[in-house]
Amino acid sequence: MKKKRKTQTTKSTADAGAKLGPANERRTKLLIVLLCIGLSALAVVPFFFMGRSRRIDAVLELRMPTTHDMFLHYDQMRSFYKGLSAGDLYPRWEEDTNRGFGAPTMSYYPPGIYYVTSAFYAVTRDWLRTLLDAHLLIMIAAAGAVYIYAKRAMGRAPAIAVMAAYIFLPYHTLDMYHRGAMAELLVFVWMPLMLLFGEELMKVPSLATREKSLVLSIAGLAAIYGAFLWSHPPTAYQFTLGFGVYVLVLAVWRREWKGLVTVGLAMTLGIGLAAVYLLPAAIEQNLIHREYIAETWPYHKTYIFVHDLYKNSDVHRGFFKLLDAVWITGTAVIALGAIILLGLKRQLLSVAQSLNQRVTLWIILGALASFMMTSASMPIGKLIPRIEIGVFTWRMLSITTLVVALLAGAFAKAAIESAARRSRSNLLLFAALSALIIIGGAGFSAIAVARPMGDAAAFEPEPEHLNWATIPSSAPANPTELPDDVPPAELATEENGEVVVEEWKPQHRVMRASLKTDDELWIRTFNFPGWVAAVDGQEVPIKGSEELGSIEIKLGAGTHRVTLDFVETKARRTFRIVSLCSLAALIALAAMPFVRRKSGSRADPASDEAPARQIAKSEVKAVAGDASTGSKV
Repeated sequence: MKKKRKTQTTKSTADAGAKLGPANERRTKLLIVLLCIGLSALAVVPFFFMGRSRRIDAVLELRMPTTHDMFLHYDQMRSFYKGLSAGDLYPRWEEDTNRGFGAPTMSYYPPGIYYVTSAFYAVTRDWLRTLLDAHLLIMIAAAGAVYIYAKRAMGRAPAIAVMAAYIFLPYHTLDMYHRGAMAELLVFVWMPLMLLFGEELMKVPSLATREKSLVLSIAGLAAIYGAFLWSHPPTAYQFTLGFGVYVLVLAVWRREWKGLVTVGLAMTLGIGLAAVYLLPAAIEQNLIHREYIAETWPYHKTYIFVHDLYKNSDVHRGFFKLLDAVWITGTAVIALGAIILLGLKRQLLSVAQSLNQRVTLWIILGALASFMMTSASMPIGKLIPRIEIGVFTWRMLSITTLVVALLAGAFAKAAIESAARRSRSNLLLFAALSALIIIGGAGFSAIAVARPMGDAAAFEPEPEHLNWATIPSSAPANPTELPDDVPPAELATEENGEVVVEEWKPQHRVMRASLKTDDELWIRTFNFPGWVAAVDGQEVPIKGSEELGSIEIKLGAGTHRVTLDFVETKARRTFRIVSLCSLAALIALAAMPFVRRKSGSRADPASDEAPARQIAKSEVKAVAGDASTGSKV
């Protein structure tokens, strides 16, 4: 009887534990989500209460310090929202820039970030609050993305260490606190997810019977890469170079060449998703003064320790020194990881076995990025097609930031395994290294990145928005030479009649002109491919002003209704179709496994039993293999 009662007690305890298990799991996940939000808020929110304000009572007033790029983003996000409000799904023309002459800004600048800000502004109706919400969302998304990837690679506890390091490492915070580089902040979301889906596709043989995982991984990598290109093509190109090396080395190690094909297919589909923006920008780049960027920021003069950019470099000397310090510390951590986790792998094999392959790949990626930021890489860089797309070599600090954060997790994982093996010396070593990266990175960000911005002037919008980079090639290269007292539309001959503007939207204008004699209508808008004019419903040719590059239309005597619309060129229309087809292919690809599974189960439920058993068996083998060989995802 006693033995039976003990058995029942044990069973009831097990049942209770089973009931508490899912609850504990949900509680743990909730705590991790709250930790992600809390750490992200700690990194982001102080920025919006910094900067010297003119108001005495502005201690708790929402504001932000002046940064390098925020003037540009502040004006462009408002212009973009104005275009969306006018009914344009993809507003390409920025109306209120260059003293009203406008610019085809969003045909060349990635619009992804402005869809995000427009969504927040539609709710908040406050641009500063919009910026706070957008930055916080981006940081949370980046932290969540790197946690998902790291958890897959190392487990939950090391993934938390990676997440904390990723949030607080100095280049990540510097992008916001000093540069105001909103679009570039989005890349921190996409990089770890590209590694996640890329690694999934590089283990195709083990997924031969798991079509669902294969096609979803292709769809996932395509969607992430497309979003990357919509967000920030310069960093996307730089990361693509490193990612290509990453999967190529992985293919050589695993002798898996089919995976390269699936990765290439996914990335091609991703390019298709971004084609409506990316490819017309490449084809039509001669239509603007593209030399402005190349002459202002020559790529091969932006190397770490070089920074040969501006005539008066003293203005940015402190910023350049900060970049150098971030490079030095990041490269040192990567070298330390190579020495300890790889160089001593024979002594630490029992501890670091599960991370050897991934750590090696991460270190290769980080070392490559660090090297390409130095002038020693120039001979190689000049052989890489269009490498100047990156504009600044030091943008690759985003890649080393990802690698350093992952190494923090690798050290944490090694510490956990050392504890399990009761190796006190290794436990202390690895735990100290992981803590050094996290705490040291956070301290660096707090002292060298965030604190100086408390004394910076609070941001105030510029009185006028000038966009030097996207001025049409037929217009003056210097927007300050443009007149600022020209009406939206006028006749060439004064007192020959009158012009009334009935509607003036970013990409659609309506004017009514009454003329005594034949004349020309001058419109304060740069003449650029895509503008189409109609007089009384009939399309008419547009003439560009030789002096200003603005639009001129010939009109006969009488009263006329003139419309001006910015429509798609052949290239824009063609690649819009490509993007729509790519989107349809992505949706079909993602839905395919679910549709087949549903139709298969309706046809013959029993027919799935054998394959299901085979899949379960292969999954058990894969898990066993991961446990013995180190989770080679």
